[in-house]
Amino acid sequence: MSQRRGNAAERGDFQIVVALNTEWTALVAEQGDQLDDWKTRLAVFAHCSNLDAVLAVIRESPDPALAALISENHRGSELAGRVVLQTMLGKVVTMARRDRWAGVDDYVTQLWCRIRTYPLARRPRRIAANLALDTLKAVSREDPARRDRACLMLLPPDEVLDRVRTAEMLRQCLDHNADLAGITAWRTIAAGRRLGLINPRTRDVLLSVYAEGLSGREAAARHGMSPDMVRFVCSKAVRRLAAHADELALVA
Repeated sequence: MSQRRGNAAERGDFQIVVALNTEWTALVAEQGDQLDDWKTRLAVFAHCSNLDAVLAVIRESPDPALAALISENHRGSELAGRVVLQTMLGKVVTMARRDRWAGVDDYVTQLWCRIRTYPLARRPRRIAANLALDTLKAVSREDPARRDRACLMLLPPDEVLDRVRTAEMLRQCLDHNADLAGITAWRTIAAGRRLGLINPRTRDVLLSVYAEGLSGREAAARHGMSPDMVRFVCSKAVRRLAAHADELALVA
């Protein structure tokens, strides 16, 4: 059984972040012919004067820019993959800070593998969120026991939903889309449905209670069930959502 390592801050394992940032500074200073080649061939980077400008383009147009870089990486450009890693470095640091079992180096290693194998043709949208979620899943698979959320099962449904919503912090460091200002109960529940965690009927009951604020009796009248059944449906569904809090935060 794996042992708790303490979170990333407690472990002080950010040396890899310092090393990567130092390397990045050197890469920016070097410039190189590859950037000139991208400016010629890749319209999204046509006006980039240096690699930091490439990061700025990713912030402005994440999917087109990341798609171009991943394509270049799959064609053999290590620098393209390195740019993607750099723009997502804040994301993996955030995930590692919240993880008491895996370190930043674990996340960086898995992210690099996910960049190199990302199925661009099949998943051309929300690339940053997909990479982060794939990385999280890959790290989790290495040690499934660390994802035990038994403590959440003991919380009342309202507090569990709050815990799920606070997992939005996982997205703050990278997802540059303009619609990231806060995650609502509606978005959490909708994400749960998209992930197949809840069925349409359960989604509607949860929305009535947690998004619209109906009482148990009011929700029961709307959905043709007893108040006790409303409580049972909500309790069961919220516990299922809580067990996938990180995934919901990335998809919502």
